[in-house]
Amino acid sequence: MNQYTKKKKNIKRIVFIGGKQIGVNCLKRLLKYNIIPELVVANSDDNGTNSWHDSLVKFCSESKLNIIKGRRVKDKQIIKAIKKINPEIIFCIGSTEIIPNDILKVPKLGCLNIHPALLPKYQGRYSTVHAIFNGEKSTGVTIHWMDSGIDSGPIISQKKINIKNTDTAKILYDKFTKVGEQLFTEFIKKWLYENNILSTLQNKKNASFYSKRLPNDGQIDWNWTGKKIFNFIRAMTFEPFPPVSFKIGNKKMVIVDEKYFKGYR
Repeated sequence: MNQYTKKKKNIKRIVFIGGKQIGVNCLKRLLKYNIIPELVVANSDDNGTNSWHDSLVKFCSESKLNIIKGRRVKDKQIIKAIKKINPEIIFCIGSTEIIPNDILKVPKLGCLNIHPALLPKYQGRYSTVHAIFNGEKSTGVTIHWMDSGIDSGPIISQKKINIKNTDTAKILYDKFTKVGEQLFTEFIKKWLYENNILSTLQNKKNASFYSKRLPNDGQIDWNWTGKKIFNFIRAMTFEPFPPVSFKIGNKKMVIVDEKYFKGYR
């Protein structure tokens, strides 16, 4: 028995997949609304300790939620377990994996994702990083239904986020997390109290896509303009990424924040 009270009568079964800070925060929000997942599937690299974000595994263990950890979403046993639960919605938030079609087809309403960009722009990975590197003045958050493509499903809601010249990728990610949680709360209310959740198909003509690669593979190109180099360093200032690098002869040099040097003056 977990520490939360029984679910409301009008709430059907749900499954939660994902992690990172946005995933932890949104799962906490669900619990505040007394919505308890039948199953949580954590990112396979979540070892139960906090890193640059809170651990979903740690939170679920402390909250006595039913969780599968250390396994890929495409694992046959996980797919079988989700099909057996037959959830109304699967919340896939902060996931590091592509969700297989065998899972996408299960829930009645669909699989819901929160993406750190104003779709259809910046589909794919590292959206906040590429937005800064490209010199964007704004980006945003999109809540959408998932389909067989990558970040290409119907849009439920969006909100714009301004990008300051002093924002790093970490600062922008924190902005995304805050706004994403706010939009997610609005979605929960619609889901609970409205009969119909409206969504809009994405305009494919306006789409842009980025694969799982950092800009220029994390290396400065000294032929860039000063502004582009400045944006590049801001875009790469985020703990999960290796520091910006360049070479002097055969020696690799890196650029890091001075806070990493204890006693630096």
